[in-house]
Amino acid sequence: MSIFYLDGKTFEARSGETVLDALLRHEYPASYSCRKGRCRSCLLKYVGGDLALMAQRGLEIEYKQEGLIFACQCIPSHGLALETGNSEQLYIAAPIIAKTFLSENVIKLVLDVSGPKRYLAGQSVNLRLNNGIGRTFAIAKAQDNTLEFHIRRKRNGKFSDWLFYHANNGDELFLQGPWGHCHYYPGLPDDILVLIGGGTGLGAVVGIAEEALERGHRGEIYLYHYGRNLDDLYQHKYLLQRMLMHKTFFYQACVGAESEKSQVDGKRVRLADPIELVAGRHQFSRQFRVFICGEPKMVLRGQERIFLAGVPIERIHVLSFDYRELRKRPRTWG
Repeated sequence: MSIFYLDGKTFEARSGETVLDALLRHEYPASYSCRKGRCRSCLLKYVGGDLALMAQRGLEIEYKQEGLIFACQCIPSHGLALETGNSEQLYIAAPIIAKTFLSENVIKLVLDVSGPKRYLAGQSVNLRLNNGIGRTFAIAKAQDNTLEFHIRRKRNGKFSDWLFYHANNGDELFLQGPWGHCHYYPGLPDDILVLIGGGTGLGAVVGIAEEALERGHRGEIYLYHYGRNLDDLYQHKYLLQRMLMHKTFFYQACVGAESEKSQVDGKRVRLADPIELVAGRHQFSRQFRVFICGEPKMVLRGQERIFLAGVPIERIHVLSFDYRELRKRPRTWG
């Protein structure tokens, strides 16, 4: 058991318990989402005491310099002192420039992010509404001070419902980030790129592929998109056209629903598990670089399968959509 302090208030942490776990057990209204040190929604400011290395592992250098730590990764030492700080400073205003329906259930959202920060397709950001409701999203495209996102409507999702039914051009969102290493690496133009996107994870991998093509990438680029059914393949025609335009770009769609079996052609659309299809189709070597974006189970299984197939772990880049709804919590507690 250890005692730590947040904004001068005393909390008791059990053995092996993180700061976030202890706060939630004490019914403190802590902000959090993924609980894996990825989404940055649980950041707190270090004030004093012994700090475990895990508390800042993976954080950007500017966040470390500001003394920010992951509450979900920090095992508190006895006497550790923390502050909530001013989380508003981590966000910038990002007005909506355009909203386009890519399918009945997927929109393309474009935001203005004028400023000095550099963003890359495949990185993550947090987006938040004025009322505090928010989510973590992957960047599908970063160009000319704008960011593009592919967002699926979630059943009873407060954030996506607002975007689909109420958001208009000029409405302001608030953005935190970016972070993540699932992006194109321009210094390695001969790598063979394999990109796997599940659902709207397609947006991130298409963005990575597009950047590679724009930069004159010389290695072959293989892109796989998985959807539960044919309606989920919301960029199918566009990607077929891109394949015709670039001789080094190859695209394969996969669906999982047996009910679609009679409608797939077995060529450009296959009834298949994308991870097993990729593992069986490619003779992997150190020249390959693999990107996997989508739901947690697919991403984790894919990372393990591709690693066992011979790709070094540092050449497997993942972006997992594991989140809890983000909400700006009131700091009036106790």
